Amino acid sequence: MPYPHAYIKLTEEERQRISRELQTMAQRGQHRRRKRLQAIWLSDSGLTYQEISKRLDVTYQSVKMWISAYRKSGLDGFLTGMKK
Repeated sequence: MPYPHAYIKLTEEERQRISRELQTMAQRGQHRRRKRLQAIWLSDSGLTYQEISKRLDVTYQSVKMWISAYRKSGLDGFLTGMKK
């Protein structure tokens, strides 16, 4: 059974930054990293973990892990962690 979903609420500044990062990642062919950031974007859009996992074709646990990492580190920490 999926865990209850708590949506992420991004600030307008975070949305703009994520939009720029997603474009850059698409241009560079960084599809795996892009999916992680898309999960954050989609959560802000109101999708559940299960809906996000289906849309991105990844596991529910991956979505849960990515969103948890975002909650723990914030956007700067999340983006830095993705580069490792």
